[in-house]
Amino acid sequence: MNAFGDNSGDDSKHKLDPRVLTAGLIVGIIEFELFSLVDGIIRIAKQDAWICIILGSLIISAAAYLLIRLAARFPGESPFQYGKKIWGKPIAFLLGILYLLYWGGFLALISQDASMANRAFFLKSTPPGIPMLILGIAAVWLAAYGLTAIIRFFQLNLLFLILPLILVFLMAIRNIDLHNFQPVLANGVMPVIKGTLYYLGAMQGFEIILFLGPFLKNVRAAVKPALAGIYTIIVLSLVQLLTVVGIMGTENVEAAIWPGISAISVIQLPGFPVERFELFLTVPWIIGVFTTICLYTYFLVSGITGILGIKKGRGISYFAAAIITLAAYMFPSYAAVLQIRSYYNAVTPVFLYLLPIAALLTAFLRKKRGGRNG
Repeated sequence: MNAFGDNSGDDSKHKLDPRVLTAGLIVGIIEFELFSLVDGIIRIAKQDAWICIILGSLIISAAAYLLIRLAARFPGESPFQYGKKIWGKPIAFLLGILYLLYWGGFLALISQDASMANRAFFLKSTPPGIPMLILGIAAVWLAAYGLTAIIRFFQLNLLFLILPLILVFLMAIRNIDLHNFQPVLANGVMPVIKGTLYYLGAMQGFEIILFLGPFLKNVRAAVKPALAGIYTIIVLSLVQLLTVVGIMGTENVEAAIWPGISAISVIQLPGFPVERFELFLTVPWIIGVFTTICLYTYFLVSGITGILGIKKGRGISYFAAAIITLAAYMFPSYAAVLQIRSYYNAVTPVFLYLLPIAALLTAFLRKKRGGRNG
């Protein structure tokens, strides 16, 4: 058992059912960007943004299958363990450092996102550092119990994350104008391709497939649960897109900071006792942000301990949380956060898809496997 309380090396009675991967993917991937994701895609592909999500879903599904094959090839081993077998220690160390920088930067970005939204909707007069520090400490506390505890927490929050989003969509259906999605492919194919790449880059948390592999009873049986989680995210993305574009139109979406919130504020239901329906998004917003921070805190600190061979990681986890909180203050403005976030989306496919798939191909060519034959 390591510093996070993980017991991936124990016998099968301590393993998780592969079906937990569904909740892991849904809750791990969905965060604040779900409410602003369509903004970036629409700026690129306009009314054809829905095609980008469909095409992206096919690529993500294929990538999920390949990542599960990689995890199944090295049963009971973490990515940092079999990475040394596949690449060799020098290259594995370098890739590990790149992942640490990627995860740390993403944590700083999402912390700044949370701070900005908190000042806009909740605690306007509270110093932004206080909520950020509270989220960081709580995330470290949960991550210290290991990935199994994080997954259990994800399962508890799954319905609270999904149901409000579905409820908002049902209320918005009567306000959707399908003419806002026409004409199809009016701007050609290239904007759709670029929008698809943008969508692929918004799937931060997808790497949970590799990290959860050692904790599953049967990794090969995780394909269907993984696809179930991915398709749920795709449906929620389409729901968000239909709501935003269908109500506001592409021109108004491009002018909004948070188009998802803006679209919901337009909804009117005569006689309904609630007037501000955007409040329905507060629960999934809080859950999405906190769970993603927990997951990436685990990625970051387990990466540090795995790469450096440190057995006790609790002190490092609190130190990392403090550094991330301070780093979030380095952004000069929220516009800079949005710009850097777009750069992150551009490089994310390299870390989520290209490198793991390259690792699988290299392991196949070099005939590397887990266990005695590794």
